[in-house]
Amino acid sequence: MSMDQALASLGRRVSVRRVVSASDGRTVFTDAVGVLESTTNDEIVLTLRSGKTVTFRRDTVVAARLVPVRGLLLTGRDLEQIAAAGWRGLRTAQLGDWLLREAGGFTGRANSALLIGDPGMAMPAAVTHVSAWYQARHLPPKFQVPLPDSGPADQWLADNGWAAVDHVRVLVADIAHLLRAGQPDTGPGRTLAVDPGPDNAWLQAYHYRGGELPAHARSVIENGDRLGFASVRSATGEVHAIARGSVDRKWLGVTAVEVAPAQRRQGLAQAVLVALATWADTLGAHSCYLQVSVDNAAALELYQRAGFVDHHRYHYRTLQPQRP
Repeated sequence: MSMDQALASLGRRVSVRRVVSASDGRTVFTDAVGVLESTTNDEIVLTLRSGKTVTFRRDTVVAARLVPVRGLLLTGRDLEQIAAAGWRGLRTAQLGDWLLREAGGFTGRANSALLIGDPGMAMPAAVTHVSAWYQARHLPPKFQVPLPDSGPADQWLADNGWAAVDHVRVLVADIAHLLRAGQPDTGPGRTLAVDPGPDNAWLQAYHYRGGELPAHARSVIENGDRLGFASVRSATGEVHAIARGSVDRKWLGVTAVEVAPAQRRQGLAQAVLVALATWADTLGAHSCYLQVSVDNAAALELYQRAGFVDHHRYHYRTLQPQRP
């Protein structure tokens, strides 16, 4: 990435080297690392880690580069293992490195085999084993396939009649970056809180893929070690926005983000996101991940504006019925 490209990355952390003149006439270089707030042909504005804002002339800059998002240092395989701890099946089994999960059909992640690593046997035998495991639980067999880590196995499934569905982007951000703008204003009369468990009003506000929750959904939603349930509520207790957070291995996983239709475009999704980041920060989390459908343009815009960047993608593979 060129210097000009780095200096066009508003909202990202950048490292800037500039030249200054010492009192004795020598040329001295100095470095500054901070969030790029604005840039013009004349000046650059950074917010440093200390919170101080500095401004300096553009023509003094000799080099600039983006500071990598910390979460990008982790492989897709490792991040998917963290995410598997953040949203769990009610019953699980291991097949070598593969993790088989089942939760009565509620959510794809909790009812699919996470296809990473080596199953300990050849693909045909491994897929037969997985299919039998799900069929014994009266569920259609399904694989969650992170890309590109599982490319060869994904190709085998594609070649053998397993169709790719539900394409998802996994995004990551630094917790410190999410917190830098402070907590958004939720508006008069509203309260914002992160609770250790979901009450009935929180659950009623959650519509997985637009539908009502099954009776056992609470067991899935509450299945975790360190969970936080954010909500924005009116003065009368009406739930306007929700989000679920989980902290594992110093990563915050954000799921179940939903804003009531009549309350959208008021910054409430940003509010519950920052509330969870604040909560996770107290638990020592340094990074955040979330998943968003590739065709959910509104959510992608929101998260990218908040500072999230792409980490990897995944999709599911399901077996297509044989044509007569």
